[in-house]
Amino acid sequence: RNLLEEDSDEEEDFFLRGPSGPRFGPRNEKIRHVQNQVDEVIDVMQENITKVIERGERLDDLQDKSESLSDNATAFSNRAKQLRRQMWWRGCKMKAIIALVAVILLLVIIVPIVLKYHT
Repeated sequence: RNLLEEDSDEEEDFFLRGPSGPRFGPRNEKIRHVQNQVDEVIDVMQENITKVIERGERLDDLQDKSESLSDNATAFSNRAKQLRRQMWWRGCKMKAIIALVAVILLLVIIVPIVLKYHT
């Protein structure tokens, strides 16, 4: 429709819409009927083109969102690995502290008993 309305001259109109002017008889009705069908097809095609363009825009939006989600997933995975290492080290430190306390308690209990029997 934009092509037909904007900057169209008589020659373009002739090729796109057919000859204009008075016609007589049943042939004129046939031409008008065919022209109406062509106009309907043009309208449908314009709607289809608009929908394809909108679909392309939505696909671009979806692609941007999926890239963002992928980046977030990678960052989450890296952070989870880092946190897992930190928790592993905390667990190791806690086990070492418990072992040290157990050894100190055993020494506090066993050393006086050993010294008592040696003397």
